[in-house]
Amino acid sequence: MDRILLERLGIGWKDSVSEANEKRMKEYDRQLEEALDYVEEYNKYWETARELDLQAMLEKRRLYEKGFVTEDGKTQLAVSIRICEPLRRLFAEAREEVLRSLTEEPAADVERSPVWVPDFAHIQDEDLHVTVCIPSLWREPNVGPAHDAYNREVAKALHTIAADHEAFVLEVDRLVLTKDGSLLALFRAVGATDGKVVPVHDILSDRGSDTLDPMTSLRSDVLYVFLEKKLSHIQRQNELDLAQVHEHPHLLRQATIVKTVGGSAHGYIHCSLCRLAVAPELTKRPVDWKAIHRVCRSWTAKLAGRRMAVRDFTLSEMTGLGQGRNKNPFDQARWLEEIQLKQTTGRTTQMFPRSLAQNWAWNMRLLEDFPLGFPS
Repeated sequence: MDRILLERLGIGWKDSVSEANEKRMKEYDRQLEEALDYVEEYNKYWETARELDLQAMLEKRRLYEKGFVTEDGKTQLAVSIRICEPLRRLFAEAREEVLRSLTEEPAADVERSPVWVPDFAHIQDEDLHVTVCIPSLWREPNVGPAHDAYNREVAKALHTIAADHEAFVLEVDRLVLTKDGSLLALFRAVGATDGKVVPVHDILSDRGSDTLDPMTSLRSDVLYVFLEKKLSHIQRQNELDLAQVHEHPHLLRQATIVKTVGGSAHGYIHCSLCRLAVAPELTKRPVDWKAIHRVCRSWTAKLAGRRMAVRDFTLSEMTGLGQGRNKNPFDQARWLEEIQLKQTTGRTTQMFPRSLAQNWAWNMRLLEDFPLGFPS
């Protein structure tokens, strides 16, 4: 593949796990510092606030709600990694504790709630996910054969990509409430095996290893295949092909998939738990940001280092009509397809057994390989 395109985007597709994680951590730290600095700015707002204009606040709440609404009938494609148990359950518990620290009063009433926690900004537990990318704009679906053929072509291309990517591992780094009210679980990448049977203590590459970063690699390959196979034409009146891109690099910035995947050097690896309407103009009373940050720090201590195996991802044509609205790629999706990553001969997938029987079989295999105990 010609990777000059990706280098121009600054995605860093050749970066190692260590290099990619270092860049992510700098961005995560910046976001956290910005959120902590905002606490002082937020408190000053309330110190100087004049009489509350309830009508203006209600109008701003309605405007906030519109940000989650999609025009009826429109859809877009999403490539997402589902959060699996038990991590999903822990994220849900963390979210509930944050919400309890936010308000003990009924909070879903847009008109009367002092602190408003809208239902539509809350993604249900089973749909918690990490977004790989959003490859298309919101569009009117053509229910005819052309629309369905395009979906099949995208799925076929992503199956081809997946065949070259081994299962890999993500590790929780922290839980953070950002300045805009997004409650996020942030991840680092770990790595995958090289496809060979390896000693037990080398099953997974470390988060500081020199192997190719699997998340950046997957994202950049999705981007590349959309341009190389001209799948991005759905977003434009004229097709965007590689020849044009090389001659006119500014075209890259006009493609939705490029903005989404290459928006930052490696993109967050994050799961959005909910979005809180905590801006001062959206509440009737001040929110204790410091209390929320304390809860996030506590849950960071509980969650940091927990790992999740990524064995597959989901391509979905989302409608934005379910719970979580246009932030949920699964609920009330028009169409979706699970795409498996490459199955290796190593033991990456066996590190995370899905049943007690599989766990027992894994332990018995270890005993056969190492009858005198594990290597030191």
